[in-house]
Amino acid sequence: MFYVYEWFIVDTFEVFYVGKGNGIRRFELHNRSKYFNNVYNKYNCAVRLVHQHLTNEEACKLEIERIAELKCIGQARCNFTSGGTGFSEGSLNPRYINPPIGKKNPMYGVRMTKEANHFYGNKHTEQTKQKISANRKGKGARYGKDNPMFGKGFKGKDNYMYGKTGIKHHNSKAYNITYKNGDIEILHAKACEKKFGIAFVRVRHTGGLLHYKKKSKNDIYEGAKVDIIGTCND
Repeated sequence: MFYVYEWFIVDTFEVFYVGKGNGIRRFELHNRSKYFNNVYNKYNCAVRLVHQHLTNEEACKLEIERIAELKCIGQARCNFTSGGTGFSEGSLNPRYINPPIGKKNPMYGVRMTKEANHFYGNKHTEQTKQKISANRKGKGARYGKDNPMFGKGFKGKDNYMYGKTGIKHHNSKAYNITYKNGDIEILHAKACEKKFGIAFVRVRHTGGLLHYKKKSKNDIYEGAKVDIIGTCND
């Protein structure tokens, strides 16, 4: 079964990405674009389900509709297609064994212009235009003395974040790791991801025991307990 999910910025509720998937895909951070990662690393973000218990075709259709709806109000900025082009994952993907590359890929050279664009020939309603305008207010570039940060160059040791890396960073999500031998370690999310791999991705939002479905270089941490302790300033 498939679902449609969306990533959003917690403080503003702005949705910056809509996707469809199954299993734990909505939590996974690999195979994301650099634009997605830029937003994720800059803001406090979360993911939620929009629709679930769907067939692949139903999920594709609802993903397209949700992206179009959000694009009209200036959101879903990390979606660069109209959606609905994703296949099932893993062995369910019809191109799983020999994924086509280059000119063999059916999407090679295809540009979403004119009739190929689902919005071609349509116009925004006045109500939608007003929503887009309201959403964009205050987001334009401000130069020189009009910029509130003009003359406030917090460089080097004048920057309050100077020297604060890893779990000392105020945005770092911290986790208490209890290993099977009884050792305890506190690590931030990036360090956990690097050290534990996919098993950590599965529990990063809920906490729990690390479990590796396949043999890997990280499976020596099988059974370690992950407890979320928030950010280092919590």
